Amino acid sequence: MVVMPICQVCKKREATVFLTQIINGKKTDLMMCRQCAGEGYKIDLNTLISGLLGIGWENEGIGPAVEIACDRCGMTADEFNRTGKIGCSRCYDVFREPMKVLLKRIQGNTRHQGKVPERFAAAHAAEMEVERLQQELRECVRMENYERAAEIRDRIRQLEAGRGGGR
Repeated sequence: MVVMPICQVCKKREATVFLTQIINGKKTDLMMCRQCAGEGYKIDLNTLISGLLGIGWENEGIGPAVEIACDRCGMTADEFNRTGKIGCSRCYDVFREPMKVLLKRIQGNTRHQGKVPERFAAAHAAEMEVERLQQELRECVRMENYERAAEIRDRIRQLEAGRGGGR
């Protein structure tokens, strides 16, 4: 005779939906009936983000989360993992690299790629082109391709003159 598991939410009906979460290497299993699962199982966003951040730091070679702390407010990476909140404005600098890893994992990119108001579209496109060219310029200099670097430099100057000078 097979004993069917009971829903861990309502503790009344037979569990037919099984959810497994792994956060910071800790595995949690949840068994629910169809009705409780249909009402929607809510995942705590802070726990999710903290779990992703903790995993990201270790897997990306940034080091264990407990070693990083803000020199202004004393916020540690462990506290950030628990609360999902930043302590002060300095924390953004202290936790910059781990946050980039987290954002890239969650959103696929660390750069906003949303819509730009139509009246700013041309200026935004020129700015993006300048950034791309500056990166290409650095690569050309690194590779000692000075002729191409000079062409890129001139194009950057042309684009910056068209938008009213430098930044």
